[in-house]
Amino acid sequence: MNRVLLTATSLFLFASAASAHYGARFEPPDGTILHGCGWNGYDSQANYNAMFPPAHHPLILQAMADMPGTRGLDVARVIQALTEPVVHPDSQFIEYGLHFRDGDGMLDSVFALTTDMDHYIDTLATAFLTVNRPFFLRIGFEFNGAWNPNHPYIFPLAFRKLVFELRARGVNNFASVWCYEPDAPADFADSNAQGWKWYPGDDAVDWFGLDPFDMEHFNPALPDTYRGEITKKGKSEAFLRFAEQRGKPVYLNELSARNVNIVADSLDPEHAEGQADWAYWFMPFFQFVNNHPAIKGWNYINLDWTRYETYETWGDARLEINAYIRDRWVDSLLSARFLNVGYDITQQVPAGDVPLSWPTAISLSAYPNPFNSSARISLDLPALAVTEVAVFNLLGQRAALLHAGFLPSGHHSFDLDGSALPSGSYLVRVTQGSSLQYRRIVLVR
Repeated sequence: MNRVLLTATSLFLFASAASAHYGARFEPPDGTILHGCGWNGYDSQANYNAMFPPAHHPLILQAMADMPGTRGLDVARVIQALTEPVVHPDSQFIEYGLHFRDGDGMLDSVFALTTDMDHYIDTLATAFLTVNRPFFLRIGFEFNGAWNPNHPYIFPLAFRKLVFELRARGVNNFASVWCYEPDAPADFADSNAQGWKWYPGDDAVDWFGLDPFDMEHFNPALPDTYRGEITKKGKSEAFLRFAEQRGKPVYLNELSARNVNIVADSLDPEHAEGQADWAYWFMPFFQFVNNHPAIKGWNYINLDWTRYETYETWGDARLEINAYIRDRWVDSLLSARFLNVGYDITQQVPAGDVPLSWPTAISLSAYPNPFNSSARISLDLPALAVTEVAVFNLLGQRAALLHAGFLPSGHHSFDLDGSALPSGSYLVRVTQGSSLQYRRIVLVR
């Protein structure tokens, strides 16, 4: 993929991260994000896990099902989805997506307006109570997409019925998610005398969900309107404003680098394509997340979409096949901002200390200085943002990259190994958005 490679500085103009906390079920502490992996198919999730150290495996894995589906939904199949061997029983959780659908079409109207499918509520309740673990329940997938032909003004009734009937049966260990994809119409907040066209109501919805796939869904550099029409990016922004108005955190239920066509290392030995793809899709995505503190969770779908006939034009979105993309993604998610395997979503136990106050500017130091083999580079950051910590010689050539990815506000330190560097003066540069900070260090033998 031949794209113009922009520099990090030209792509990012970060403002300080704002605050957002709504008190929703399973909502993590302000400034943190639940790290999850999708899609159906645990092989792809296992490959995603393998990129990370064990302590940083994703906290949430994704499963999907139809109700009743072509075979009929039964207790054993639901339990299997919630307890697959790849899901650690004590330290990982499931985001369970559920369609009102069989092989012939959408059944939200049947579920909402008749009792014909009510026995499936008992099926789900039995399975959920048997497993007895917290989970996210995404109902109806992307509610108003043409690819999911739910019925306006009826879908909200089906959503509400499932939520309240499960609660009535004693299932209280789930957070409900109402999900939108910005290729769909922007009528998610419409209402009339009948009620909401699509929204099930504040008492039935715990989280809003957003499924951004294309760069056009989120790139902050793109306009919200064009020639008087709302753009796809504008739809995402409008949906996030609606979430804020309703006081709901946001979960990116399906997230994947669609139409990027990540190139494998064997075909990209110099990583020119990887660098271009990172600048095109990933850096705008991280900026988008940084701009919206209400985003509190995501599932990255780590798939080669070309393997599926329905999605074969979407390209390969596997992160592990290109080392440049893989390393930067992993490095970004090793930040304390992301909550990984072992975090207790029911007890709101942080994975690490969350600072209560931040410095007002970048502070940078090195010790010892001068140094003869290694030095500790320390910095204090005023804002949560994508940050690069690099070392340059006096000719402007990069001698070492210590970090490239998200860093939260607060104190950080990195060890610089100078054993392979020639003696002389170097500059440590910290880049965070449009802010730069330098520190001169001297290597002596």
